[in-house]
Formats: sequence, structure tokens, C-alpha cells
Amino acid sequence: MNNESIFELQKIDCNCSDCIFMVRDIERFKKSLDTHHKWQSDAFNEAKRKRIEKANEIKDTKGDLQTWNSLLNEVEKMKFQFDKKECVINYGNCSKFNKEVSFMPNTCQIETQNCFIHRKSTQNECHTHGII
Repeated sequence: MNNESIFELQKIDCNCSDCIFMVRDIERFKKSLDTHHKWQSDAFNEAKRKRIEKANEIKDTKGDLQTWNSLLNEVEKMKFQFDKKECVINYGNCSKFNKEVSFMPNTCQIETQNCFIHRKSTQNECHTHGII
């Protein structure tokens, strides 16, 4: 897809991410990132804990020290990596309606088709909508 077709698709999608009225709320997004980081970290630590528990169960019930040692070595190699792709919701303020908004970039937003103006619109388009 070339830049012109991407621009046309964005004008059809009417996503707040591409709107001239969008003022990003970086603090709310950072808060969301922190929350997602905690959730992923907690899930990782729980998975790690369960593997240790399973290893200990094998050692205690079967006396299999080789499998126990192998599972603990796997746990030692586990490294937490935060996946930002999980944070699909973005935040901002609509300067046209003076309200907080949340949105997923690159997603069609039917409800914004009457108020959306692309941030890269020409001056003629902005004059038509009474922006300039």
C-alpha cells in the first residue's frame, strides 16, 4: 500500500488516532502500559511458580531428581519480556468536543464519521469544516 492509499483508508476509517482534533493523553497511556506490564509480569511469575511446584511434586512423589533438575533449569532460563502489542487501546482528548476518548488505532470508527477530519487534511478541507 502506498502513502496515498493509506491516507484514503484512514479518511474512511475516521479513527481518532488520525484526527486533527486528537490531543494524545500520554499519562493515561503510560498508566495503561504499567497495568499491562503488571498483568503480564504476574502471569509470568505464576507460570514460573507452577513449574517449580510441578518439579517439586515430581521429586516428592516419584523421586525423579533428573526430571526435577531439568524442570528447575528450565525455570532458571525463563526471562520475562513485556509485550507492548497487548496495549492496543490509546487515549486522548477530543479538542472539538472537549472530552476524553479512547480508541484502537487502525480500526474503523463508525461513530466518528461526522466529526472526523484527517490531521493531514489540506487547508481547503479545514476551511470547509470551519477549522481555520
